Amino acid sequence: MGGGDLNLKKSWHPGTFKNQERVWKEERKAADEEKKIQQMRKELEEERQIQELQQLSERNGGKKRSDRLDWMYQAAPSGGARDEKDQEDYLLGKRSVDDILKQKAAGGMKSLSKDSDNFMKQQVGKANSIKDLQAKVREDPLLAIKRREQASLEQLMKNPIKMRQLKESKEGKDKDKKKKSKRSKEDKAPQEAQGLQGP
Repeated sequence: MGGGDLNLKKSWHPGTFKNQERVWKEERKAADEEKKIQQMRKELEEERQIQELQQLSERNGGKKRSDRLDWMYQAAPSGGARDEKDQEDYLLGKRSVDDILKQKAAGGMKSLSKDSDNFMKQQVGKANSIKDLQAKVREDPLLAIKRREQASLEQLMKNPIKMRQLKESKEGKDKDKKKKSKRSKEDKAPQEAQGLQGP
């Protein structure tokens, strides 16, 4: 006759092989995730220690490290239009790397003159980056706002009539504050006296 537990045949029962396998997979996934988190924490701690050492060496007169990203916006030191064309042909599948390398080896003697041309192009690229930086500073909206604020403040400082008005208004505000604090003390005194007398 029939025997056994009918619940073992249900999909939701924790004793079924599929459910046990699913639990095992989830536990493995959680363990792997925990290992990754521990590894990331370890890497972060190492980076912090490296940063602290660099800051300590900078304080003691060592080489200062730059965290600037200007290098991202500078032109690549390429060999000119021909190299760009070769790279484009390679990426499009028109030429192989071997052909490009053979061409460069054959043109080895010409490379000396090209090197001087490349040097000049790099210098022009640096000059362009300086011009770009100057343009960024000139066109910076926050800098323009600060300059206008500074100019209006300087005009205000040069105008003796406005300065006198500001000083008078400031003195008037100070007197009002003193009067208010004096009034509030006077108002509190009778209330405290009534509180002491009791009902």
